[in-house]
Order: sequence, then C-alpha cells, then structure tokens
Amino acid sequence: MKKTPFFKRRLFLLGVSLSLYIMGLILPALAFEIVNFKTSYSGVMVNMKGIEVTAWGVLGLLFLQIPAIGWLANPLYWLSCVFFVKKKYQFSIAFTITAIIVGFLGTISAYWFALPNGSSPDSQILLTKLLLGFWLWLAAPTFLMIVDLFYLQYRSRLNAHE
Repeated sequence: MKKTPFFKRRLFLLGVSLSLYIMGLILPALAFEIVNFKTSYSGVMVNMKGIEVTAWGVLGLLFLQIPAIGWLANPLYWLSCVFFVKKKYQFSIAFTITAIIVGFLGTISAYWFALPNGSSPDSQILLTKLLLGFWLWLAAPTFLMIVDLFYLQYRSRLNAHE
C-alpha cells in the first residue's frame, strides 16, 4: 500500500489551522488600559480573551468603531477555509491574505483610536499589548495560506510532468 504524502491530507492541515484559530479565541489576546480623560490616571489593565474580543468586535462594527474593522478578518478566514475545502486555492489565498491584513491593521489601529468605555463617559480604553491569543488567531490564516501555496506548487509540478 502506497503511503500518501503528508501535505495531501488536506482536512488534517485544515484542522491544524482551525486549532490555531480556536486556541487564539481561548487564550488572552489583547491587553487594554482604561484611561480617565480628566485625570489622565490609568491603572486598570484588562486582558481580554480572543472570544471576548470577537464578541466586542461585532458590537464595535455596529457602533462604527475603527478598530472593530479587524473583526472582519473572521468571516474572511472562514471563506478561505470554504475555498480550501473546495480546492480553489487561489481564492483561498486571496481571502487569507486579506484576512491577515484586515485583522492585523484593524486590531493595531486600537493603539491610535481609543475605544469608548461604556461604564464611564469620562474614560476610554487603549490597546497596550498584543498577547499570545492574537498571534495564534493571526497564525491560523497564515498557516492556511502557506498550505495553499504548497498545494498550488504541487499542482503546477503535476501539470508540468504531464
């Protein structure tokens, strides 16, 4: 019986990518600091898990917050997974690249665009640190993009030999 190459196990590789995504949602992803406008006093630090950031990102989109644009990387990543399963690797690569760019730039924009603090109108929330969950969340589409590139390379080699 002929053993199949490791990279031919598409669903396993998709599972690795989805595992990275899920770990990114479970682990702390972003660290925020609550700053008071009047006193410029800060002291309250909040670490948010990826799932919390995802939930608040949906609300941020509803209230037109610029950093919430990073949330749009989630549906882009899921679309890339769908195209990967359908073996449409070019589309999958396009969506993963877009997800990486939108997710990274949208999220780091919270360094410059403060978020409102709903509990107090005199304070705002500032992003202070990107934690492990964020990097794992971003690694999921990156890994899928690398796998897509390998599949396209493999497919072009097969076509060249025929």
